Amino acid sequence: MSTSAFLYSFQENLFKYGGHILIAIGTISSILNLIVFTQNTLRKNPCTICFITFNSVNLVYFYLGLLLVVLGYGYGIDSSATNIAFCRFRYYIGFLFASWESSCLILASIDRTLATSPNASTRKLSTRRLIIIIIIIICLFWAIFHVHALIHMQILQYGPNYFICYYELGAYTTFVTYYSLLTL
Repeated sequence: MSTSAFLYSFQENLFKYGGHILIAIGTISSILNLIVFTQNTLRKNPCTICFITFNSVNLVYFYLGLLLVVLGYGYGIDSSATNIAFCRFRYYIGFLFASWESSCLILASIDRTLATSPNASTRKLSTRRLIIIIIIIICLFWAIFHVHALIHMQILQYGPNYFICYYELGAYTTFVTYYSLLTL
């Protein structure tokens, strides 16, 4: 067995068997986190709203992002290689949810900094109303910012009967490469 055949088989089996385990563990942990964070005593805390949003986004992302990757690499079921609308939607959701997740964690950190400030006027900025408004604004910002994925994704043919959903070649590929480095 050649090295490339071994790596392909390893990748396929990893996604086929390990992907379901990751989805199951992620779903259980997100649901448990949501149960804890939606308790009446915690729900009043602005930081908790960020964690509720984070876990909700994670839960949806497991099924709109990770499940599609598991189906594509583990079972060879990749609808994004044949349907341009689905191709663009898949990448848009991937960009969008990754941005929302990290933004929620950053907002939670900022809220904790505000809430623990020695300055009373700074502590007053840590409110539920303000954090909800900021979460909505940031989610709208990322939704608009990532519209490029709905425009510049293409289905490329790399061989006979071998199609993949990938970035538009040229300047857009360079943009996504640098953007990916910045978001790591």
